[in-house]
Amino acid sequence: MKKGYVTIIGFLLFFAGFMAIVLSLVGLQLTFLSWIQSFGAGISLIIKLVMLFGGLIIMYISKMPPEDQDLETKF
Repeated sequence: MKKGYVTIIGFLLFFAGFMAIVLSLVGLQLTFLSWIQSFGAGISLIIKLVMLFGGLIIMYISKMPPEDQDLETKF
């Protein structure tokens, strides 16, 4: 998969998690994430935080340069 697509997936995951947390603070929810509320308040917050930080991690890893394979074979 190309790096651009992975970055977009990470950004969308981050954005959905961020918006879900912000909207839940004012009593609203995203309709496509409403099934998360069935687990309860605590578990749903953990799932949203995992979405938020997971998206950031995916974006960070997709932007890292590839490792040099020659260094691994020398040792």
